[in-house]
Amino acid sequence: MLPYIEQNKDLLKYSSFHTPAVARYFFELREHSDIEKLHDIWKAAEEESLPIVFLGSGTNVVFAFDTFEGIIVRNNLKGTEWRENTVKVSGGELISPLSLRISKAKEKSLFEKWVGLPGTVGGAVAGNAGCFGFEAKDAVLEATIFDMETGEYRTLGNKNLCCNIPSSQKSGISGKMMKFVGKSSTGANRTTCTESEETEDLNTEFAFCRDSSNELDFSYRHSILKDNTDWFLVDAVFRTDLASDDTTDVRTFRSGKQPGGFTCGSFFRNPVGDSAGRLIDQVGLKGYRTGGVKISELHANFFVNDENGSYKDILALRDIAKQKVREISGIELQEEARIISTPGLKF
Repeated sequence: MLPYIEQNKDLLKYSSFHTPAVARYFFELREHSDIEKLHDIWKAAEEESLPIVFLGSGTNVVFAFDTFEGIIVRNNLKGTEWRENTVKVSGGELISPLSLRISKAKEKSLFEKWVGLPGTVGGAVAGNAGCFGFEAKDAVLEATIFDMETGEYRTLGNKNLCCNIPSSQKSGISGKMMKFVGKSSTGANRTTCTESEETEDLNTEFAFCRDSSNELDFSYRHSILKDNTDWFLVDAVFRTDLASDDTTDVRTFRSGKQPGGFTCGSFFRNPVGDSAGRLIDQVGLKGYRTGGVKISELHANFFVNDENGSYKDILALRDIAKQKVREISGIELQEEARIISTPGLKF
């Protein structure tokens, strides 16, 4: 194996669930020069038939293994480039501090909704993360990825925000304006293009638009990055001038309604027109425990590892919640948490 790859890495601190786990091979990107190593890592993995899994801050993952027989690649790249109304952010930056900085600089910023949202930029873009009606697709203009297989960089645009501006226009961008015109599928304000208005000067060197073959293809908790597991997210460009008249105190809401401790946040996706937490509460599972892991009394869609639980406890609790909800309501809950397992096994 390549000399810069760690072996038998203890993963306890790399998951917010804090369950015991080991990676046979582990590589952490700390400098942008590390990106070029990913192509060689991909080739080494191919030669030994090893899977590669990307990891950010580990806030929404379950390590469903004792030892992962593959390579875990952790994105710890840092860096921001600020312009008047955009910011280019490395994939390893944390979403919450970024959102706090934006919300302090911009009055009534939509990013206030993301203060307290766990995870990194890489994970947020890949999974179209969001809360309180504001998702990555509502703010990400473009993302740069590194294709581990080919060793090439690509830039992917976001059709939710972009107009047909040629990618060659790197500065002084002018063309169609992006403005609020309605609601997204989540109920949040979304931005789209209008045909008759000109853009304000965004004071940026970033090209906002790409052709349809280079599209992030966002959907609920999903992007094209989840379908292309050899694509490593280097950075993303966010539009920062998105405002909201919603006066909800998100930070107070989080502290009063969501538990702390070793948890991955929302474990299940919310079904259309309902919430997973309400459905689990309805079947009487608040406070229910399996081994060292329990369903929070504060919010039923949060699993908390408060007694040195294992991944087996988490998965057993998941199965019980899914079964009870299915029996009572007929709804099949789907995991929002990312379950990483040994190749060939399904949990």
